Amino acid sequence: MPAEPDPAPNLRGASPAELIRAGENSLREHLAAQAVLAHQKYGPLTCEKLEAFLNDPVCLRYPTRLVFEIGEMALHQFAQPERDFRHPDRDARVLYLRPQLAGRPELIIPAVAYMVPVINYGDIINDDHCLLYGATLLGLMQDEFYHQVCAVADFVGAEPRFP
Repeated sequence: MPAEPDPAPNLRGASPAELIRAGENSLREHLAAQAVLAHQKYGPLTCEKLEAFLNDPVCLRYPTRLVFEIGEMALHQFAQPERDFRHPDRDARVLYLRPQLAGRPELIIPAVAYMVPVINYGDIINDDHCLLYGATLLGLMQDEFYHQVCAVADFVGAEPRFP
């Protein structure tokens, strides 16, 4: 089997738009592959498996704990990850979830699944990345997962980001 050609020469001559597109495609492929791996390991993801998932370095870059508080959340958000100052030695994270989600596993699971890319990669992540990852993790079509995320936002009364 012949070796694949080195992509670097192709990238050296690429336009800025082509570089951005290549980077975006690479990120999407990586997110999908990571979600498949997590799905194989924890699927179907349940609240009983959630703590192990959130502390698995194969699935999350930072050990993460859930807190049902508003934290620094904006009005349009149902969740927000932040550094966990309880565990600075572990470079851990806390995922703030709206308090209304406590005791609602059917809403907690999609909320967490949606936020994993943000926990792992921060500001470079957008809504499309979150939908791709969450749908793949939960074994759903993206439209189906989108409706679950909308149900979470509606349940907690999150305001539209762009009215």
